[in-house]
Amino acid sequence: MKSIILLIWIIFIFACTSKTIDGNIYFTEKDLPSVIELAGEKYSVPELLNPKGLMIKDGLAIVFEVKSTTDDKFHIIDLETRLHLASKGIDGLGPGEITVISQIEDVGEENKVWVYDPEMRIFSKFDLRDTGKLAEEQVKSPETAYYLTYTTWTSDTTLLGNTVHGWDKYIHITIEGDTLALFGNWKDMIKNKELPNGYKEDELDANLVSNIFQGSLKGSPDKTHFIKSGISADYIDIINLENYSIKTVYGPTQEIPEFKIGYWDGYQMPDLGENSTTRYADLYAGKDSFFVLFRGKPYRELSSPDNLNRIFEFDYKGNILNHYQLDYPVFGFAVDEENKAIYAVTVDREPNLVRFDY
Repeated sequence: MKSIILLIWIIFIFACTSKTIDGNIYFTEKDLPSVIELAGEKYSVPELLNPKGLMIKDGLAIVFEVKSTTDDKFHIIDLETRLHLASKGIDGLGPGEITVISQIEDVGEENKVWVYDPEMRIFSKFDLRDTGKLAEEQVKSPETAYYLTYTTWTSDTTLLGNTVHGWDKYIHITIEGDTLALFGNWKDMIKNKELPNGYKEDELDANLVSNIFQGSLKGSPDKTHFIKSGISADYIDIINLENYSIKTVYGPTQEIPEFKIGYWDGYQMPDLGENSTTRYADLYAGKDSFFVLFRGKPYRELSSPDNLNRIFEFDYKGNILNHYQLDYPVFGFAVDEENKAIYAVTVDREPNLVRFDY
């Protein structure tokens, strides 16, 4: 009798916690911790017009705008005084100019940040304390046999990128273009999975599969761990750059999103349809944990007050630590771990910077 009760208890515990299978972690909504509701305090910085994302460095919020043909691609805000200090970034194709920003990063240089322009495929370094608006240095994204979608700095001379047009998932590369490592396989994302519309694994090419699983890629401050989260599919890759290992976290849903096979320029492309939902919209990789912004609704409902964004916090082993509910619709975010504050940019009628204490 005791053994039966013990067995039932084990089954109950296993059913109520995330599961590890073949080294990867699977979780559902039921596995999330009790939600912690966060009340945001919104700033009023008139220079912010249509902000998309941000980073935090030395008490400053560096907030970048969505694509436009105007200057002032990003703004520097003092978080303590809430004052706008400067705006930088001249629109154009000339020396020191940029067209759009997809990411801003800190490589450890005092008062310096690097921004990435995916259209020009150029990294541009800016000084946060000078008065100039042009980049002081620009580096072309390395030429490789692989097309890189998302890239992030792993040191001041090396990059990590995710690839398409081939089954290799990640490439570790120098800025001169020398390959340090290729690792991971996009096939693992569909292996033994039920595919929509009766598709079989061997019907799908690497370009299609890799595009289904695109999303943000960012590194921890010490550049030992890197996180990639899916914008169309519920997954998170935890990458250990020291041994090139990948642990994948699947959830809160386990299904591959609905898609149909389309074609562009001779390559398969996934047609996700107008009812597809944004899953993990942004992420922040911290010292001992990382945070992901979960949206779970169609892009057209981005600013809807219903089903507002949530943030999940994990440790680098993939354990779920915290579950936060925000009270503003937000586009991107960053975390001030020292002061336990989440900063985000809102996507509403009056977009601006907002702070959530956690």
